[in-house]
Amino acid sequence: MYVNSIEMENYKCFLKPQEILLAPGFNLFVGANNSGKTTALEALDLDSTISSPHRSVANLPEYGASPSPHSRLKLSLTTTLNEYRGISTTNIQIPIPNEILKNISSHGNVAARQLYDGICESPEIVIFIEIHGGNIRTAYKTCHGFSKIVNSKSNNDTICSIYMDFNPSDGTLQNAQVANSGGIERHLASIREKYRSRIYRFSAQRLPADTSSTAGDPVLQRNAGNLPYCINHLHSNDAEGHRILCNWVHRIFPSVKWIQAPPIPGNQAFQLQCLPEAPSKRRHDLAVSLDKMGSGIGNVIAILYVVLTSRFPQVIAIDEPNSFLHPKALRELLGILSQEGKQHQYILTAHSPDVLTAVSPATITMFSLNETYSVTKQVSGKDLPSLRTDLAHLGIRMTDLHGQDRVLWVEGQTEEIVIPVLLRHFCPEVAAGTAVLRVEHTGAFEKKGLSPTEVAKIYQRLTASSALVPPMVAILLDKENRKSSECKKICQESSGAIHFLERKMLENYVLHPDAISAVLTELGEPIASDTVRAELDSYSYENLASANGSEVLSNIFSKLSEARLEFRKTRDTPSLIDWLLANQPSALVDLEDFLRRLFGLPLRAH
Repeated sequence: MYVNSIEMENYKCFLKPQEILLAPGFNLFVGANNSGKTTALEALDLDSTISSPHRSVANLPEYGASPSPHSRLKLSLTTTLNEYRGISTTNIQIPIPNEILKNISSHGNVAARQLYDGICESPEIVIFIEIHGGNIRTAYKTCHGFSKIVNSKSNNDTICSIYMDFNPSDGTLQNAQVANSGGIERHLASIREKYRSRIYRFSAQRLPADTSSTAGDPVLQRNAGNLPYCINHLHSNDAEGHRILCNWVHRIFPSVKWIQAPPIPGNQAFQLQCLPEAPSKRRHDLAVSLDKMGSGIGNVIAILYVVLTSRFPQVIAIDEPNSFLHPKALRELLGILSQEGKQHQYILTAHSPDVLTAVSPATITMFSLNETYSVTKQVSGKDLPSLRTDLAHLGIRMTDLHGQDRVLWVEGQTEEIVIPVLLRHFCPEVAAGTAVLRVEHTGAFEKKGLSPTEVAKIYQRLTASSALVPPMVAILLDKENRKSSECKKICQESSGAIHFLERKMLENYVLHPDAISAVLTELGEPIASDTVRAELDSYSYENLASANGSEVLSNIFSKLSEARLEFRKTRDTPSLIDWLLANQPSALVDLEDFLRRLFGLPLRAH
């Protein structure tokens, strides 16, 4: 079994219908806090009482207005005939299209067996479950088509079904018939509940119990309330399985050497305990109960128990695992799930890039808040390797882009260091959500015979290739020796993607005597501001404006330090910027205006 789609409408942060397609394997929900990732997982609970209508100015434009009273959640499960039989009794029913009755001459054993044989040859069964207004609507899809919808609030719905009676001893089909009858909802509800029991949702807020009754079922409950009983049962009945589980836990948490759930003396309950020493040391007096351990340990034990003991595929949703697991522990857990739990489906939510880089996902769903309500975008996991390759060719990691609203590509490493600092001071409205990354060295592009316009197309294609890559603000390059007319032409040919600094390069903005004097002094060469000013005055204003700023600074550093100190762009330009921002920010007013225009922000009064 696996979940192949979730849909929410008018539920909490979701206003408009948002369908999320899922697949076997790992499925990632990625987005900022409060973007709807956890809300989407709530659909997995199949709780008919769920109803929390969306409330925002989008659907309540006036004070005192009331929202549409009912939320709508929809889930589709894909299972197989063999699994369907496994969770049913010896008598099972499979809904099929009502039109089937019109196309068969008999409703008895022969016709029913033929229909059943068709499902045996194409054994996939999809169950559609919709919750709306306290009502659960269920429909089936088989190789024969879609069945009629059955409502949980109506016990008289008639629906065409195949009824099959199997021999309890050898599983052979004894009797079969196809009929259009009522009262099937009770059977479908039982099936729903059994599939629901195979969907687990773990989070830092949903913690497994540390004690449980000494009687029960070794199948882990959805809330992990019987985990101690399950561990005791495993230890007593499958010693090798228990050893494997302990080894997995130790791999994730090296300080935990063993887990056990002995009975509590004088109490009809088991207590889950962790041991810091191997059982061969016989130091059970050092055991620590689960309620005195970190929240992550209980969740991990429960997850691994499901992976180890489940005979049929389960759905395991883990909400923000990075919130209760250290990055190394999370990588180890995901490694075990990838290798040892391949039959199961995983749905992970995250706002950290750790999960993105630790697994090969089948699907990636991006969650974002569209002003007042949440929206989703999906990326196929098969596109991720090629995206990673494209990024690697450009010297970019997935983690550089994760969680950003926009990206500004810049000339080189110095700009990559300095521009974020400038944005925090001059453009605070956009600074936090902007990734500033350098393009592949422009000299390398020139050697490949690529013009700036062709460079822009490469990065524009990258931005358009995936929802994982945020929109591009621009590619910001040094003006260098280009004429203003040439810069304007390139900007137009690149559809506004490429912009150039208004001065020759970033260093031309920091040719300030007080700043240079302060940085030289900090580096151990105390040089007076007047001395620096005199050196700068040796250039005419026209020459200084058109000079290579980096070369000017290199000459000043070398000459005034008597060649003891050389100018280093990535060290000294950031220092010059920092000093000016702290002491004379007005000297950078031209750079401030330029950056605010680049981001489409209104200019500030000076």
